[in-house]
Amino acid sequence: MAMTFRLVLALCAVALLVLNWTMRRDGAPTVAPREPVAALTDASDQDGELRLVNQGWHITDMATAHGAFVIEVEAEDPSRTAEIARALVEPIKDDYVEILVYVNRLGDDSDLPARRMQWTPSQGYIELTYDQP
Repeated sequence: MAMTFRLVLALCAVALLVLNWTMRRDGAPTVAPREPVAALTDASDQDGELRLVNQGWHITDMATAHGAFVIEVEAEDPSRTAEIARALVEPIKDDYVEILVYVNRLGDDSDLPARRMQWTPSQGYIELTYDQP
């Protein structure tokens, strides 16, 4: 049952990302990110559009409030936090004043995530590591 809930939650997250992306398309030319994002460039469809490929990690929870977006992720390798965060933040960063991506190790049920990536327009990406002594 927990696996079904996670699957439904992941599908909802993907649906929300697709909905956000389609609502923002206005025919204006798209601007490529300043740095290539490995998780986004792993695959492209026939039109050359980037697709989100997230092997090794999945979204477990999301919330927005007052211009901030919080995304919780489980990953096989939390050291990939920068790559994961860029894949999630880059497509939506123009819509928020702050985006926080919390990354837990896959299967870790502790309350403290392994790492956190914060993005703001003024400071860019700032990573905080919790799982090191």
